[in-house]
Amino acid sequence: MKRRTELCTNCGKAASIVRGDFDLTPFGVPVLLKGWELIECAECGHADPIIPDMDTVMKLAACRLISKSSLLSGREVRFLRKYVGKSAREFSALLHVDHTHLSKIENDNVDGAQLDKYLRLLVINLADLKIALKAFLDVLPTIEDTRQPHCKMVLININPADLRQYQQLYHAHA
Repeated sequence: MKRRTELCTNCGKAASIVRGDFDLTPFGVPVLLKGWELIECAECGHADPIIPDMDTVMKLAACRLISKSSLLSGREVRFLRKYVGKSAREFSALLHVDHTHLSKIENDNVDGAQLDKYLRLLVINLADLKIALKAFLDVLPTIEDTRQPHCKMVLININPADLRQYQQLYHAHA
């Protein structure tokens, strides 16, 4: 059986298509793609994931962040703000805080616990993530009111089966 190949986006040489994991956190997305097809270059070592539906991956990541039971980290707040397409000034105005305060929350320089639940509801509304509302309401009583020193960004694992399942569920509720 002949191996599939694509051109490497880094060096332009032939690269193999393999299955593996790819971490999107360096790109501001708190997601680890597990078991995805990757274009992996033996020549330069570069790897790129093959993502057929990036919008759904982002929506799934946002839904999982909204429904997590611990407080959002600053990086997670930034991801959600960018996911809904708002600048820091626009988003802070919607939260009724100064943009400098939002910046401090996003950089983990100040506790954003008082805004955490409101921020999640705002994202559900802005992004029309009604599918995440039930999951959020289920974890609402467990979300802490103060940030703990161990509050860190959660790396969300998404595999191709998760994507297919979410697409089916989302289209059933659309």
